[in-house]
This record gives sequence, C-alpha cells and structure tokens, in this order.
Amino acid sequence: MKTVICNSLQSFWDMGDHQFLEGHNVHCVFPVNEQVKTFILECQSRYKIRSITFTQASLSQ
Repeated sequence: MKTVICNSLQSFWDMGDHQFLEGHNVHCVFPVNEQVKTFILECQSRYKIRSITFTQASLSQ
C-alpha cells in the first residue's frame, strides 16, 4: 500500500482537497500539537484516507 508523506499542514489540506490521499496511508512529518493532531484524524473519513501516522518531532529553542 502506498504511503503519502505530508511535509506541512498546508500540503495535507491541498492533497486532501484534490483527492490525492484517497485510499492511501498518510504520514505527517511536521510537528503538531494535540489539537492539530485531533483535527487531522477527524479528516480521515472526509478524505477517505486508509490510515494516518505522525512523526514525533521536537522544536529546538
């Protein structure tokens, strides 16, 4: 199964709105807080995404 890598929230929205994520696994490599993560997971059925995973990333200070 193909996995689509999203480098930003904007790329996630753009690809989802153009049906590029439909039927695929999605892996988000950008930092997200719990609120954004919940929002993205709620988009799963709307964009017909098979599964969504996230990379844990830390922001340096």
